[in-house]
Amino acid sequence: SRSSRRRLHSLGLAAMPEKRPFERLPADVSPINYSLCLKPDLLDFTFEGKLEAAAQVRQATNQIVMNCADIDIITASYAPEGDEEIHATGFNYQNEDEKVTLSFPSTLQTGTGTLKIDFVGELNDKMKGFYRINA
Repeated sequence: SRSSRRRLHSLGLAAMPEKRPFERLPADVSPINYSLCLKPDLLDFTFEGKLEAAAQVRQATNQIVMNCADIDIITASYAPEGDEEIHATGFNYQNEDEKVTLSFPSTLQTGTGTLKIDFVGELNDKMKGFYRINA
């Protein structure tokens, strides 16, 4: 009803942003399994992290798109099984979508390999990701 809409608008609820539609990551590269190491610094409220993931390149590409929020990637590389490591040359953060695109100087060919990422972040109190609470 119109009076309900007026009440919602007066509460500020009518102007709430719409939830973004769910969007799957590209299927070019998929994780098989991974290990994650997080090293928190509880005095500075920061952390360092290392990701090592076995990955399947299903379609040749020079990019890997991943979910990512509130971290800064220091280095990233992909090593095809039995071949030399290829270092990522760019990190394009899509903060609103909570994604990052890793760009590589050459094409990642189909097959399996290992993705390695070193990153840092802040232990914040946003109750999302790796966070801190005041107890």
